[in-house]
Amino acid sequence: MIKKTRININTSLKIYIKFFSNLFLKKGEINKKKFEKKLKNFLLTDNLLLTSQGRVAAYNIFKVILSKKKREILICPYTLTEIINAIIYAGGKPVYVEIDLNTGLPLERDLDKKINNNTAGLVLTHLYSNESNIFKFHEKYNGKLKIIEDVAINIGAKIKKEKFLGTIFDYGFYSFGIMKHLFTFHGGAIYSKDKSKLNEIEQNLKENNNFPLLSSFRLVFFCMLIDIFYSKYIYNFFTHHILKLSLKKLDNLVNPNLYPKLFKSTPKHYEYNFQNNFAFAGIESLKTLKYQIIKRIEKVKLYEKYIDDSLKINNYKFYEINSFLEYPLLLKKNNNKFMSKKLLKIGYDIRRTWYVNALRYLKLNFKPKEYLNCDYLHEKILSLPTHNNISEKDIIIICKLINFYERGNG
Repeated sequence: MIKKTRININTSLKIYIKFFSNLFLKKGEINKKKFEKKLKNFLLTDNLLLTSQGRVAAYNIFKVILSKKKREILICPYTLTEIINAIIYAGGKPVYVEIDLNTGLPLERDLDKKINNNTAGLVLTHLYSNESNIFKFHEKYNGKLKIIEDVAINIGAKIKKEKFLGTIFDYGFYSFGIMKHLFTFHGGAIYSKDKSKLNEIEQNLKENNNFPLLSSFRLVFFCMLIDIFYSKYIYNFFTHHILKLSLKKLDNLVNPNLYPKLFKSTPKHYEYNFQNNFAFAGIESLKTLKYQIIKRIEKVKLYEKYIDDSLKINNYKFYEINSFLEYPLLLKKNNNKFMSKKLLKIGYDIRRTWYVNALRYLKLNFKPKEYLNCDYLHEKILSLPTHNNISEKDIIIICKLINFYERGNG
């Protein structure tokens, strides 16, 4: 039996060759400008800056909205832990807000209690909201406080035909890491509605250092190893027949964000600028981004066709509100740890959850009873793969097993 993994990166032989050839020909700066222009055209805005990472983008936004009087950043703890770290590194204080299970947005009654004179802004993490949820949230809160959209897993998603997530509120940040739709090995971007604030961020970025060439080589070679190791037959052969590798250990390597560390001072890599020699990967990735989102939406519709209706986390009328890096289900009877183990036994290595309840990991005065919804998502969301290596036959098998156990047959 061939094991299928959720690990899928948007590399190609052409991208690897171009990286090394452009390095030799010194085309990095030219490609960066070209990529930046194409990205602005894609997102229909000129108010963008490239950064070395999504978390670095967030960090630079936090630095310009924090002040002596306003130190608090509101955020739901069901998020990437590095974004909470970025708040702290920027000199802010994270204040946690419960999540609304129905919308994936902050629970408004809790949010309303925690907005005060010390509030600098709110991080709005785009998870699984529908168009109506976001329109209502925008109508209530836009202009009342600075809102920063986290679009790390939703690049290309739209609230309507001409308005992309990340450009709706005051700020937005994107991630172009190795697992993302838009791929530049190591990169991110900042959006700011206020041009003067974008100029301020741009001045701050000029004080940063160039992305180290040695780190670039390491990352490219790491991606090559992922391509080799997670290929169809090698992954199966080594992980399940020869080395018997622990999947958690592999997760530590490929997804270190789920097993975070909080440093006492700002990490050195927060001071790096975008690696210009990675820009070609972004140019290539943008060529097929719309097509890839369409294909992922087709996979989502197949999941919806075969999965039990009670497990759907949202009923989408306008599917482009999400770019579906993965398709989330909300389990009712079992937890995601149990279900992922059952799926692994029949050959499918499924990520249990994209985000985590960060308070479990950062140990910042964690009181689980205060954030039951975040903890519920941590235990119950199962994220199903939507990449090209998953077929309709695979989706039928995955849904059949999930339905079997969720209907109480196991």
